[in-house]
Amino acid sequence: MTQENKIPSKVIPVLVAVIICDIAVADPSTGKSNLVGIFDRINVRKFPTQRPMSLFVKLTDADGYYQTQIKYVQVNTEKMIAEAKGEFQSNDKLASSNISINFPPLPIPEEGRYEFQIWANNMFLGSAFLDVIPSKITN
Repeated sequence: MTQENKIPSKVIPVLVAVIICDIAVADPSTGKSNLVGIFDRINVRKFPTQRPMSLFVKLTDADGYYQTQIKYVQVNTEKMIAEAKGEFQSNDKLASSNISINFPPLPIPEEGRYEFQIWANNMFLGSAFLDVIPSKITN
């Protein structure tokens, strides 16, 4: 990509989907996204803890160069716990752009709601939530 193409686009992409799962991978032979173990709630035996997670993001209506940022935020404190940054280029507003991120174990300091917030060129596009509750199993 040439330097002139790295001017951030002012076109706001449309967030079609944000899905939290155990694994998100693209099939190398078909290019299809494979999502395994989709969830939005987990039970935890003790806090603090950590858990690996993956995120699948689907965007459309993008046109140009985008710097992306995924923020993992504890909602009740508004504290950003982790983030992932990247970039992509789209030259066709009618095409979809898929982003799959496999995070290492992410910290879960306490029960409550967490969010994966999706940003492109410093524009907030949307989020997916994760509710973390104490496990009722005592073993």
